[in-house]
Amino acid sequence: MSKAWDPDDIFDVLASEDVRRILVATNVRPMSVKELADICDRSLATIYRRIGAMENYNLLSEEITRDADGTQYSEYRSELNEITISVEEGQLDININIEKDTVDRFAELIEDLEQSERQNN
Repeated sequence: MSKAWDPDDIFDVLASEDVRRILVATNVRPMSVKELADICDRSLATIYRRIGAMENYNLLSEEITRDADGTQYSEYRSELNEITISVEEGQLDININIEKDTVDRFAELIEDLEQSERQNN
């Protein structure tokens, strides 16, 4: 039985070699969990845990794809553009720059507006 992986913060997530491999691979093209498991030489369960943590920090996005038989499956794409860490005046600042397409941004805007409207009513 493998040790549970439960990262506390973005540093723990990025410390994983598997996470870094997934980020690099999915930056080239969207990939399935099976492909990522092969690249990382890990079990599907391990890859799903890594993907879950990465999604918590918006480092990956999921896309539903169909194969030639019409079977649906998920592929994952890196959303990470840049991470900067700076230390100034005794403060640690982490900036994660993710890439969002226009559709995602519009959906978030609508969701924020709907949530704001519900709070005002």
